[in-house]
Amino acid sequence: MTTTKNTYLYGLIAFIVMIVINFALWRLFFAPSHGVFKLFTPMYGLSLAACYFYSIILVADIFGYKNETGSIGKGVGAFISSIVVFYVLYYVFFWNVLGQFGVTYFSPQALIATGGTGLEIWNARENSSLAILYMVTALIFISTIWNAGFGNAPWDGLKQSTIGFSKFFATAFFAVIVYAIFFHPNITALFLPKQIFAGVLPWWEGTAMTASSFYHLGWMFAGMFFLMFLVDCMDGFPFQLFGGDDTSGSWIGGVVALVIAVVGGFIFMYIAEAIMNYYWYEPFTGGNYTDDPRFRHLHTAEIAAFFMLALLIVKVFFNNVFHPANKWLAAIVRFVVVVAVGLLVYWFYYSEVPGPVFVDRVPGIGNTDDTSLCWTIMSLALIMVYDKFFKASLIGK
Repeated sequence: MTTTKNTYLYGLIAFIVMIVINFALWRLFFAPSHGVFKLFTPMYGLSLAACYFYSIILVADIFGYKNETGSIGKGVGAFISSIVVFYVLYYVFFWNVLGQFGVTYFSPQALIATGGTGLEIWNARENSSLAILYMVTALIFISTIWNAGFGNAPWDGLKQSTIGFSKFFATAFFAVIVYAIFFHPNITALFLPKQIFAGVLPWWEGTAMTASSFYHLGWMFAGMFFLMFLVDCMDGFPFQLFGGDDTSGSWIGGVVALVIAVVGGFIFMYIAEAIMNYYWYEPFTGGNYTDDPRFRHLHTAEIAAFFMLALLIVKVFFNNVFHPANKWLAAIVRFVVVVAVGLLVYWFYYSEVPGPVFVDRVPGIGNTDDTSLCWTIMSLALIMVYDKFFKASLIGK
């Protein structure tokens, strides 16, 4: 067993190593100007990062295949499994099965084959990437709610593989419904003419001042931040009140998690956009950059993702920083620390020099073609790989 002092030291070392790996992988895969593969277009890169993030959740939290024994072999096996799941999900299922034989817009090749107006490779890939991003967001959102509130219910006590497949199909079922209602109308409205017989016109346009589903990304990411905070920084409160041990949950807990995600998400979005309105004034339909309602909603998701990243940094590398006997005092301190670190990450990304140099971006804010979500989700995925697959082998639990 390591001492608390050594745990923090090892965490700091791991955090520094993670920064180096983050920089290297971003420059290899995503960096738009000086990168090798330049996948940040931005939707293609963003959908890739989100899909891999979901693959980690699927392997570690849905199927429960994570390294808690300290076995480096098991960690490597789980890591390779997450890569295989990502490839099969993105390139086999979305591009070559669902896109080719079911829903055209999930595959850029299938879109181009239709010969429609404006369907050249870059535009087709961006549209299909946006659809995949939305579908994966729905999967992550429902999986986060299920893991927080339901846990392994109602399959407690069954084999892990049975639990995993049951949770996967259950979460996928509800995610498809979420996607169909909140995201599908946006995709069908992208084409000329709008595909009004395949999907309804975006029903939220009057409220959101945009047909874009970035509106839903905003409150969903915000809701996921609150659920992650309750699970990771408050030891699962209040969901633990409705279940048994650390893995079991209940239907009541699931409903509570859903309510917290939706209500908390909209409250977060209202506060975040009220602050934006204070600095940038009211957005308006047809506005550009920070005046664009679409950007305001996307920026809410970006801010929530910064806080999610801060939360994982505080939890994984610095053991939640504060451990008093009073859990409410601990929650308040941790929340303040997470918000402070999140704002620091926000400042770093949008700074005039350090952020643009690190992530290879043009300085400035307000361009929806330069979303921070790609880098943030990639960073979240890297930390989760370390936490779920390798941390127990390197420094213990």
